[in-house]
Amino acid sequence: MKFSLIAFNCRFTHSCLSLFYLRKELIKNIEDLEVNINQFTINDPYYQTLLHIAALEADAFFFSVYIWNALIVKRIIDDLAKIQPFSRFILGGPQAQAFSIVDFPTNTTIVRGEIEGIDASFFADLKSGELKQSYIGDRPLKFDSPYSHDDFQEHLLNRSVYYESARGCPFSCSYCISSLEPGIRYKDIQKVFNELKEILTHSPKSLRFVDRTFNASAKRALEIWEFLQKESTATSFHFEISPDLFSEKIFNFLEKIPPGLFEFEVGIQSTHEATLAAINRKTDIRSALDNIKRLIKIGTVHVHVDLILGLPFETMETFEKSFNDIFATGPHYIQMGLLKILPNTPISQKLQEFSIQHCIFPPYEVLATKWLTQNEIAELFWFGECVEAFYNNRYFRSFFQFLRENDYDSFQFFTNLLKFCRQHAFFSKAKTQIFLSDLLNEFIRTDPNYPVLKELLVYDWLRSGHRFLPEHLGQTLLKEEKDRLWHELPQALLPFYTHTDRNNFFKHSLFIRFSGETLKQLGITDGQKGVLCFFNERENTLLELNKVALLSH
Repeated sequence: MKFSLIAFNCRFTHSCLSLFYLRKELIKNIEDLEVNINQFTINDPYYQTLLHIAALEADAFFFSVYIWNALIVKRIIDDLAKIQPFSRFILGGPQAQAFSIVDFPTNTTIVRGEIEGIDASFFADLKSGELKQSYIGDRPLKFDSPYSHDDFQEHLLNRSVYYESARGCPFSCSYCISSLEPGIRYKDIQKVFNELKEILTHSPKSLRFVDRTFNASAKRALEIWEFLQKESTATSFHFEISPDLFSEKIFNFLEKIPPGLFEFEVGIQSTHEATLAAINRKTDIRSALDNIKRLIKIGTVHVHVDLILGLPFETMETFEKSFNDIFATGPHYIQMGLLKILPNTPISQKLQEFSIQHCIFPPYEVLATKWLTQNEIAELFWFGECVEAFYNNRYFRSFFQFLRENDYDSFQFFTNLLKFCRQHAFFSKAKTQIFLSDLLNEFIRTDPNYPVLKELLVYDWLRSGHRFLPEHLGQTLLKEEKDRLWHELPQALLPFYTHTDRNNFFKHSLFIRFSGETLKQLGITDGQKGVLCFFNERENTLLELNKVALLSH
């Protein structure tokens, strides 16, 4: 028999863990089987993808279904059934349970639950070609890593590798599918170490743990983190964490790890207490915010914070506070995602009570609630796109730090910036750094702090690695300052250069004079003006910005 396992990922660098679990169970339960794994993206040309899948000529096609690819899977199966009328189509994954079997060709089967916990009759029926319309898998205690040695040279090459050390979540958020599965099942810690060690021999660029709230057990999380620090060479690790569950031991450990080894995704969702209560999210918000600040100050972990638009009891005013609360912590990335009303989740049973309107097709984005009109949610969506463009990169770190430290209302700042962007057809243009910088420079011209803010734009531009200044930041300044310093500085100036490498130093460095107020803001002087030297090499820090030093007052 020949089976083809198919996934549609969001982007090429992603991989689909569930296909590897499925392959393992199929091979274990069916003899004389040929199985192939096929990973596409949701952005691939449709017709080419259809032809590629049809050319596989499998006896059965298995599809991994999530909210982001559900419509593509439905379309592919409808068309594939015309090309391969004698093949079977089997759907599994979180979104599969939301499908109605009557919406598919008659030779389609839906599997709900976990493949490791499915009854042996499923495999017997699969071999005989007499599958039922649906099967349900239980919650198994064992879910061993499904990867083979060859996967890392083929299916996982140049992709993120996904791994789980536990299943389940300590939270029961009403909008999440995990709320339907109470409790956490932990894999034996020694087995986790053994599986991770095998994976790391292949040096994947990124390994992403899919555990929900990885640090639900602080002790276990620290054990795994300590193991990864010792074993990793070229791999970074991504975790979903809850910052209010951190211990002092964890902070002490994180202070000593190499920058960029870990990435933390923090699901705050909202800081409004009534909203958190309505979605059954138990979080110590004050502790969470303080701990995010502490993580940022440590400077070794990339911190990504999530907010959700359209939650119950969230008004424009409460969301403004949530955003300002998060911005004040200084995260590296702020994601503002729309609430998705997933079928069968607790919140889907309260649509009338909360006056929630949402899209009828996956991914079921919210359109309006009792507390936010459709126009208000639309405005917050575009607000989030503005934050995505300007904040969620390393282009303007000191600029936004100035806003943070000088009591700007960050929500109002981005609201006004959004209006300004619309006046300049922002959303129809490429979001290059030079375009963003030019727009910001125009936007802040009437700000009382414009001189400092403009200098911070210059500083951020050069720290990002550029070897020139664009016209809006004063493109002639670099040459003027270099010419002046060449004539004024001595033949040797330690630790920057000796008389033998003076020419090389000037050739590879950039120089620009900053005001005392700007240098004080940057923490470089106590208020004296001076010349900064920007080197053509990067720091070994989280953001990998170019090195800079005070050359002279």
